[in-house]
Amino acid sequence: MKSVLVFLSVVATAFGYNILCIQSVPSKSHYHLMKGIVDPLLKAGHQITFVSHYPESKPVKNLKYIDVSHIEMPTEADDRTDKSKESIAVVMELARNISRDLIATPEVREALLKEKFDAVVTEWFFSDTNSGYAAVQQVPWILLNSMVMHTHMENLVDTVRSVNTIPAFFIDSPIPMNFWNRLQNTLLYLLMSTGSLLDYSMLKSDYETYFSPFAKARGVTLPPYNEAIHDISVLFVNSHPSFSPAQSLPPNVVEIGGYHIPEEIPPLPKDLQDILDSSPQGVILFSMGSIIKSVALAEHTRRDLIKVFGELPYTVLWKFDENIEGLPKNIHIRSWMPQTSILAHKNVKLFITHGGLLSTLESLRFGVPIIAIPVFGDQPSNAQKSVQGGHALMIDFSPEMGGPLKDALKEMLSNDRYYKRAKYLSRLFTDRPVNTTHLIQHYVRHAIETKGAHHLRSKALLYSWYELWMLDQVAFLLVILYTIYRVFKKIVGCFKRDKSIKNKKEKRH
Repeated sequence: MKSVLVFLSVVATAFGYNILCIQSVPSKSHYHLMKGIVDPLLKAGHQITFVSHYPESKPVKNLKYIDVSHIEMPTEADDRTDKSKESIAVVMELARNISRDLIATPEVREALLKEKFDAVVTEWFFSDTNSGYAAVQQVPWILLNSMVMHTHMENLVDTVRSVNTIPAFFIDSPIPMNFWNRLQNTLLYLLMSTGSLLDYSMLKSDYETYFSPFAKARGVTLPPYNEAIHDISVLFVNSHPSFSPAQSLPPNVVEIGGYHIPEEIPPLPKDLQDILDSSPQGVILFSMGSIIKSVALAEHTRRDLIKVFGELPYTVLWKFDENIEGLPKNIHIRSWMPQTSILAHKNVKLFITHGGLLSTLESLRFGVPIIAIPVFGDQPSNAQKSVQGGHALMIDFSPEMGGPLKDALKEMLSNDRYYKRAKYLSRLFTDRPVNTTHLIQHYVRHAIETKGAHHLRSKALLYSWYELWMLDQVAFLLVILYTIYRVFKKIVGCFKRDKSIKNKKEKRH
């Protein structure tokens, strides 16, 4: 038996591939997103080079970090209450700067030049220029979409089919949409498509500027930008039909919603384990994620929240990065909370969250209803989807949110329909024929071994836009009809002339 295990270990190592995984956004949540891809690949025996903003010091077999922690979010991005900093133009400029700083990092450049990878995994963040990493290496490109499926992703891997049936992630319309919702959806799609066209030449220039020197140094031809951005072997999407609406997708688009949640839940620290175990009446977890800092809460807002929580007959675990003196006995503050492990505990009754997608998916995984307080980005859309799903309530993030939160807590804690609905959705979320670890391992290996998984890709990419809309066929039919019309008109004209001539002859006689 021992010899068999040794043999299998050798075989697994022999068939491991060398894969480059790139975390783009300098955010802890985005680190967890890419780490959720890296861990299954390591488990499968692959060699991973992980470009990360948060490299860990503990050595891991087959894992090599490239440290890009020098790239940071601009300080002005910390104020998430300023809506002017959430525009698409601002986010795209941020994405462009991140892409430029990544490719300018000496260790990244050296790896791209000197190493031979079998596949490249990148995260999409409002820019397609990272397609150049796989293009230079001439290997399969696996793309991770950290949000639910949206029209830009559809456009990259297929033709856009969802505009008339599924609301865009900025629109909170119910399904089915009425006429005005569909009109709004269409106008937003046209607006975003126009923006993409206007930015196309700039991103194309970035792609050529960043990656042409590497292609030349490696002795390969850099594919045209329009080909590179559509050359996606596998698109992993962080969604699941229990949360986001089902839609038609090509086989190379794989939904892996909640993949970042470990299969084996890490144990809680002893102090938190004791608090949760000794709170049979129930526990409420309050966390606004890793980006919303305590400075975002005004002093009177903090006092209001403490008063609201202190009046509850429940234990409250509050993730807050500052110490607060004189708290009621039922409130426990920590600067860091092992969120997944807490939500997995049987005594947790409610999760108050900013509505980030990772937190929302974790609440679905463990069947915990939520009160969402969205602030920016996709959080309002995630919150609205949760409300429509029947397992959440939503309030506005504002200095005066203490009162609305008190009302939402009263409603949710006195009405068990939210809890029952959360448990039902949890069963849907976890009832899958194959777990996400196996999906990630399978599709990455399959993309490498089939040299790009072209057989899984939508054939819509082989046609021009006017062919997909059948405009050439319409034009052909119009020409045929026009030709028939002209011929028929000419024939009718000949008969009329003959009749006119005959009548003139009869009059003369």
